[in-house]
Amino acid sequence: MEGFERKPAELSIPRAVLDALAAALSVRTMAVRTWDDGIEWMYPLGTWDEPHVEVALMPGGEEVWLRMPTDRSSAAVWTIEQWLAFAGQLPGVTPPD
Repeated sequence: MEGFERKPAELSIPRAVLDALAAALSVRTMAVRTWDDGIEWMYPLGTWDEPHVEVALMPGGEEVWLRMPTDRSSAAVWTIEQWLAFAGQLPGVTPPD
């Protein structure tokens, strides 16, 4: 993906942002914005004008990218297994069917 350098990245997600992500995942209410490069970034519905985390499932479904809108040039890259393990530990989130 243009604009991203493949290197280890650390993503700092504030607690309130993590709570909003957990709530959105628990009731499956994620909004989507598609960037010019065609990547669909999901974020908790109703948080666009607030601090939020953005998540994208990469084509092929093997990687999930996470970023904060304060630095869209940097993203944490996780395997789908890492993402499912993380999401499954969030309060109120049930594993996908």
